[in-house]
Amino acid sequence: MSDVSLVGQTLGRFEILSELGRGGMAVVYKARQTDLDRIVALKILPPGLTGDQSYIARFRQEARSAARLEHPHIMPIYEVGEVAGYHYIAMKFIQGRTLKQLLQQEGALSVRRAAQILAQVGEALDYAHRQGIIHRDIKPSNVMITDEGWVYLTDFGLARGTGSNSGLTIAGTVMGTPEYMSPEQAQGLPNVGPPTDIYALGVMLYELLTGAFPFKAETPMAMLAARLVHAPIPPRDVRSDLPPAVEDVIMRALARKPEARFATAAEMVAALRQAVGMSESELSRPLTPQRGMPAIGSGLPSPLPTQPAPPLPPTQPASPPPAHSPTTPSPAYVQTPPAPASYPYAAAPTTPAPHPLNVPATPARSTGKGPLVGILVGVIALGLLIGGGIALFVLFRPSSPTPTSLTDTTASFISTGDTALAHAGGLTEAIEAYRKAVAANSDDMTAHAHLAGALLAQGSWSEAIAVTDPLINATDSRAQAIGLGIRGYAYLHLGNRVQARISGERAIKADDNEALGHALYAAVLATDAADSRDNDLMDRAFNAIGSAEDRLAASDPLNQALAHALLGWAFSRDFLLRDDPNTLEQAVSSLEAAIDRFPNLALFHYELGTIYLTTDQDSTLARDELQNALTLDPTFSAAQAALGWLAYRDDQTDAAKQAFQQALQLNPKEGLALFGLGRLAFDDENFEQALDYFQQTIDANPDFASAYAYLGETKLFTGFQNADNETAGDWYSQAEEAYREALNRNDYDAFAYNGLGWILLYQDRYDEAIEALSQALRLDNQNAEIFNGLGWAYFYSNRYSEATTFFQQAIDLNPSYIDAHFGLGRSYEEQGLLTEALAAFQTVKQLDPTYPTIDEVIARVSP
Repeated sequence: MSDVSLVGQTLGRFEILSELGRGGMAVVYKARQTDLDRIVALKILPPGLTGDQSYIARFRQEARSAARLEHPHIMPIYEVGEVAGYHYIAMKFIQGRTLKQLLQQEGALSVRRAAQILAQVGEALDYAHRQGIIHRDIKPSNVMITDEGWVYLTDFGLARGTGSNSGLTIAGTVMGTPEYMSPEQAQGLPNVGPPTDIYALGVMLYELLTGAFPFKAETPMAMLAARLVHAPIPPRDVRSDLPPAVEDVIMRALARKPEARFATAAEMVAALRQAVGMSESELSRPLTPQRGMPAIGSGLPSPLPTQPAPPLPPTQPASPPPAHSPTTPSPAYVQTPPAPASYPYAAAPTTPAPHPLNVPATPARSTGKGPLVGILVGVIALGLLIGGGIALFVLFRPSSPTPTSLTDTTASFISTGDTALAHAGGLTEAIEAYRKAVAANSDDMTAHAHLAGALLAQGSWSEAIAVTDPLINATDSRAQAIGLGIRGYAYLHLGNRVQARISGERAIKADDNEALGHALYAAVLATDAADSRDNDLMDRAFNAIGSAEDRLAASDPLNQALAHALLGWAFSRDFLLRDDPNTLEQAVSSLEAAIDRFPNLALFHYELGTIYLTTDQDSTLARDELQNALTLDPTFSAAQAALGWLAYRDDQTDAAKQAFQQALQLNPKEGLALFGLGRLAFDDENFEQALDYFQQTIDANPDFASAYAYLGETKLFTGFQNADNETAGDWYSQAEEAYREALNRNDYDAFAYNGLGWILLYQDRYDEAIEALSQALRLDNQNAEIFNGLGWAYFYSNRYSEATTFFQQAIDLNPSYIDAHFGLGRSYEEQGLLTEALAAFQTVKQLDPTYPTIDEVIARVSP
């Protein structure tokens, strides 16, 4: 095709920004749609091909086929048109890569990862087939995968209806990509149907797992001919570790006769699920975090009080209902949504638990407080007690010689600090000694590292970050790695996972041989994986764990202890994800190793107590370790606050309040305690008091992602309960800002994405709401309120078929979800499906006879 590039040009309302890729009949560009100020993928058929009416017909066929399909794993089509002689399709812009690019970059995939990807493609195909559409060009280059693992099926240019006679293809004509074509497609036979796509799906699974194709030949066309006369090469001949059951799935999909393959794509996905040993939720969509307790720093999943059911969006778009709708919807039920039961969301979300590595999560009241979420992984002590004596270890050599007098003075102060650290209660004295060492010689990186570590051990997370600047700006790469490791650890405690992740990545880049950076990165990845229930991401975390363990022996004692604590946290997150008791034992052993090295530092006992707390272990285990921390350091306010979260987890709200207040007596700016009091007020629906506490939390700790998320949640409820539209709008704007601040600090927070989506719904910003709620769905596909929110967003966008799908998914997760049943009825009504609408409204009536306007809508759709 033409090599002419349109980058930098403007076509109608589209500013062409860059080229994304070229195919046999079109070029895809990244473009900005100026009238809606959004980024799109713009597929353009060049003028040189517009003289061929068959190309134009296929191009339009792609748009028509894809536009009919509304599914989470099919690339959304925004519009189709022609401008300046260019035919175009504007599609959703996906930040990611094709599956072909992923294979080229990473090679054959793990069985679990390949299964998760194929399952999403299979879901999309099964939906398309049920709509009467056959794709006919399934291959990795027609599958997009986001950085988070969400899959989109694209390029319906060869699609056709199961009973259509479009004239675009005829018997004897071979269309498709040879490596993936079925035998009947290769022969140009007229019986191309769902089995054709299932065959291609089998070839793709074969390639994902082996990096090869099931037939060998010198050319693609020879490979095409081979499938007509030869059996496929068994995939275990190429990759011997494949489970035999997985091979059976592939070989059945590659059966030469269509009737011998799986009857449907859904049947193939089910067979693959059984072969791999994964549950339906694990295999379908890869991401799902929990909402819950305040993470004491990093935001791990934990159960909290339930949230109220989300109210219906307050207004309806001004556009009139479709012509087939019998009557105009009553403004009463649209503008006067039912008051929230206790929250503006229906399904109880999960909120974070206290922890210096902050992550929110919140359980439903009906299920109790559930496991906490927080990252109380602490950091570090700097002296090593050996046989009653103090061993002073040097973290790294100064980058340049220092006058002897200064060196001696600095070393003396460091030695004094290390001696103080070896005794319970000596942390304050140690910090003072390290400050004097830094003052004596600001070029001594060991002094800076000891000071940063001691402040971290004290729980002075923000100050620890501040004093790492000299380390990070040093010329010594190991000093940089250690400084970044300490900084990232502190950010985890503060609740800013984004900065923690960045610090871990930078630490590894600065010095790949330092275990601390790898351990920090493992802790962050494992936390992200647990929140999103992403097994592949957890596998990446274990790779980082292995890298850290390989480097532990070469690390100084301080860094070993630090890494042990971080690895303990990472192991505990895997326990949350996969419920493997072995990894919980590894977590405890890692923390015990840190405690053995520095038995008189409160921090490591606090970290171990938090692991027991957040993994929902026996309360005595957590309480004992937290009390040990307070015995060693009675001023350790984070440990006292964690006792409050332990009581909160166990539904002992009075004890929780008392513990939080005691923590504030130790430290009036203890963010975990302020946040805890805010959560108690929020649970009691005392939103005015909750607002005050959440704002105090943020004032004390501007990095606490969970505090911003719950500030947004509280402002959402406050606005929802306000009768004045202008005032409510002001609250909604403030809530939106708070949710976005939360996501700036924790980009794995489904709770914040969900709240942001609902706030955007309330502001009639439906496209943005869909985007935010889709992000939430990628992180949590078990939360009915996210599906309900997407249902209303699509409903108000007049995309009723899509709305129907999401409302039904919400109901599948929560059959008593009244708002979702009502939304389902309205979506059916707008499509003229009055029998289905009546059934949905009657279900609402059964669940709640007083539901607003229910009698009116039943009368409206009744025969």
